[in-house]
Amino acid sequence: MKVLVDCHGADAGVSVAVDGALAALKERKTLVAVLCGKKEDIEKCLEGKEYDAGRLTVNEAGEPITNDDAPALAIRRKKDSSMVLGLRALAAGDADAMVSAGNTGSLLVGTQVIVKLIEGVTRATLASVISTIKDTHTIIVDSGANVDCRPEMLEEFAIMGNVYMRNVFGIAKPTVGLLSNGAEEEKGPQSVKEAHALLKNGALNFVGNVEARDVLTGAVDVLVADGFAGNVAIKACEGMGKAMFSLIKDGIMQGGLRAKIGYLLLKPVFRGVKKKVSADEVGGGIFLGANKIVIKTHGSSSAVSFCKSILNADTLAEKNVVGQIAEGLAARA
Repeated sequence: MKVLVDCHGADAGVSVAVDGALAALKERKTLVAVLCGKKEDIEKCLEGKEYDAGRLTVNEAGEPITNDDAPALAIRRKKDSSMVLGLRALAAGDADAMVSAGNTGSLLVGTQVIVKLIEGVTRATLASVISTIKDTHTIIVDSGANVDCRPEMLEEFAIMGNVYMRNVFGIAKPTVGLLSNGAEEEKGPQSVKEAHALLKNGALNFVGNVEARDVLTGAVDVLVADGFAGNVAIKACEGMGKAMFSLIKDGIMQGGLRAKIGYLLLKPVFRGVKKKVSADEVGGGIFLGANKIVIKTHGSSSAVSFCKSILNADTLAEKNVVGQIAEGLAARA
């Protein structure tokens, strides 16, 4: 499969995108990478690196889209940006998938306007995978793209998340939950109550409402939410993780010799926990519902995160997740 990498948009610059692509090429011999950005900057990052030149090409791009740009306006005006050129190449069939760390709003608008949506999809959903304490994964749909959602949209998100977890993680019958402020069926705003009824009477393995305290417990494989609640849940989990590690560090530094010895003994455990909860290990979120695979990786992404996102994009394209989502939505109708 051919994966196009938007090399602009990462906080750390072009190098993390290039290094991530090289790592992905090394790990997967069938992968072909297309690096889109300022050719001079990309080629500078490639100097002295070992890679299969037959599986890597560079596409020249102009002024990049930044986080300060208005999403729709940027897509219309910056037609030679790496993001727009990449999305156009993807829509034209010149690539099978795309990875970008650029402006989320612009990438969503560009995906919907240029790449288009699967027939029957109301909105693309930004789906993010998180690690759980059970050493499993939960996908949150939506995690920030659509703030206001109708019940039918939440049902669509559930179907698309179900297809993703079947194909990427090999779960035969993923459990599906609806994020709410209580486990009882009557809890939540009207849109959540109506979505509950749709999912309860549908064909998915729906287990009911899930409270925010169970986001990290592995209670469900697919957690359905509107973009506001889903994003708040993810950010709260991220903040809690950083706060806990900060408190532990402060406790060790202030706890004297005994605490420091204890830390040295437990250092491998802390490393394992940190790696398990790291966003780098799961890669970016995917815009499920688009006609092609488009993955939005974090602006703060490292080369590791880019590599994981590229490998995920390759896997999703190879397994025809787009086609399977279309089949799942058609079956609902």
